[in-house]
Amino acid sequence: MPFPKTWVEELIIEWLHLDGFLVEANLPVGVKKVGGRLEADIVGAKIISGNLLEIRHIESGQLIVGTQGINAIINRKFSPSVCQSVTNYFTQRLSFISTSSNTNYQKFYVLTYWSQPAITAVTKSNLGIMVDLLPDFICKKVLPTIKQWKNNPHHTPQILGKTVQLPDSYWLLKLIDYLDVRKMLICP
Repeated sequence: MPFPKTWVEELIIEWLHLDGFLVEANLPVGVKKVGGRLEADIVGAKIISGNLLEIRHIESGQLIVGTQGINAIINRKFSPSVCQSVTNYFTQRLSFISTSSNTNYQKFYVLTYWSQPAITAVTKSNLGIMVDLLPDFICKKVLPTIKQWKNNPHHTPQILGKTVQLPDSYWLLKLIDYLDVRKMLICP
């Protein structure tokens, strides 16, 4: 598995792992006309109930360009050929026979820096992309996953005192959990 390029990508990888996904960073999904390759930032997949393949394709970064530029970025990052390439990769990797009816392909964009016009443009694009500002992603997706994991009786947690601790390898999730437990994280 290639290394993530940013700490936000690392956070996304840890979040997906904690939620039971097989995760890949910088997955090659095609080549550019002028050379070089196209990559999906972070993708994860898991089989649910034996008959549904759930794929989460997550791009991250800044989005502050004008409406025209945003549509080009979104169309390139989540194009049908990119989504098909990701689906093909995971169906092969998981030995899963995929059809449109048994594959749930979710598209996310986690914004580290943004402008309001950019958010409005993405929201109006009707491409089925869930857009989260980084603080909202942490509060609405990461924290609930941490709490769900800590309350799951089927894992073998490290217990320090009376508190269930995340594994040491999830260092960014541990930081977020630490800030949350000590009421240093502000979530709406």
